[in-house]
Amino acid sequence: MIKGKCWVASDYVMAYDIIIQQFWTSPIDPLLNSEWVMAGVEESFNKENGFKNEGYTFIIAAHNFAGGGKSIEHVIAGLMGAGIKAVFADSFARLQFRNAINYGLPFVTCTDIAQGCETGDEIEYDPDSGLIKNISKGTTFQSVPAAPFVAEVGKAGGLMNYVRDKISNGEAIG
Repeated sequence: MIKGKCWVASDYVMAYDIIIQQFWTSPIDPLLNSEWVMAGVEESFNKENGFKNEGYTFIIAAHNFAGGGKSIEHVIAGLMGAGIKAVFADSFARLQFRNAINYGLPFVTCTDIAQGCETGDEIEYDPDSGLIKNISKGTTFQSVPAAPFVAEVGKAGGLMNYVRDKISNGEAIG
C-alpha cells in the first residue's frame, strides 16, 4: 500500500515540459533530474526543486501523460527523484510508459480519475489489487492491476535490478 498527497495535472502534459529541453543532456540521475521537474508545466514549479518541495507522492492526469514523441529517460528519473511513487492517468505516451516500466515507476491507467481528485487530496494505492482510494473525498477508483511481469520489475526497482536479481539467483528471465 502506498499513501500520499497527489498533484492533479491538466490534459496533455508533454515530456518536453516535464523536463525542459536545457536539461535533456544532463546525466540520467534521479536527484539531478528532479530539480527542475514540471518547470515547463506550471509556472509555480519553474524554480529549482519547485515541484519536488511540494511533497507529492502521486500525479493524476488525464490524456496522453508524458507525450510528445521524445523518449527521454530523464522524465522518469526526475519524477522518481521528486518523490513520485505512481502516476494515474486516462492514457500515457507509449514511449514514456515503457520507460516507466523499465525504471519501476507505476504508470497506472485509470479512466476518469482526474475528474475525481484535486491537488492536495490524500490518496492510497494498492498496486496488487489496483484499488485507488481518495481518502480526502471518500471515493475509490479501480484500475487494472499491473501484469505479473511488470509488477515483478516494479518490486525489483526496475528492469536492470530485475535482470541482475534473476541472474544472481540462477533463474530464467521472463
